[in-house]
Amino acid sequence: MKNLLITFGTLLAASIAPSVVAMEPVKAEKPTHVVELFTSQGCSSCPPANRFVTKLADDPSMLVLTYGVTYWDYLGWTDTFGDPEFTKRQREYRDAFGAPNIYTPQIVLGGVDHSSRYSKKDVAAATLPDTGVGLSFTRSGDMLMVETNTANDIIIDIVSFVPGAQSVDIKRGENRGRNLKLTNVVTDIQTLKWENQSASLLMPEAEGMQYAALVHDRKTAKILDAAVLD
Repeated sequence: MKNLLITFGTLLAASIAPSVVAMEPVKAEKPTHVVELFTSQGCSSCPPANRFVTKLADDPSMLVLTYGVTYWDYLGWTDTFGDPEFTKRQREYRDAFGAPNIYTPQIVLGGVDHSSRYSKKDVAAATLPDTGVGLSFTRSGDMLMVETNTANDIIIDIVSFVPGAQSVDIKRGENRGRNLKLTNVVTDIQTLKWENQSASLLMPEAEGMQYAALVHDRKTAKILDAAVLD
């Protein structure tokens, strides 16, 4: 996860002519579930999991995030959405879970449970904590702003993703000749250097992108709170 220099403090509204115009912050939606899929375009057992989370994404209460990992690229097809940072994230989950290895497909529910296969009933039962941490996630201009009611023992990740489904034609490897559909594909993840109870992050608006803030328990990786911005 990429460490980022965070600017703390009060943001000044932009000056226009002689007057000062205050920008109204855009507030995020709060999902009740977070479903993270670690997958690979070169993995022949991954397409069913890709389809499963695609169906889940139709439910607005569920935040689905798809990460392309890179360790199967040697099989003959380089994942077009893959990033070593996503493989690193999966390894960090492995360490937090005390699991013996990483694998694909891997579905992680709420930063707590993981499996290669779940039912809709399993996912529905894996809700985020009711109490949360008072997470506020807003945008004002090119700044993303995060606030919580706690500063202790948490990690906050900002995840950038392309909402909706994307199709990829696989030319080589185990899935050669297949057209794969992947949903809410993650393009970047940054971990805030969290101090005190608020932080801001420079993130210029990009057409067709959405951003999620995930608050993890530092020791267990459990997701304590989450929010999504267009």
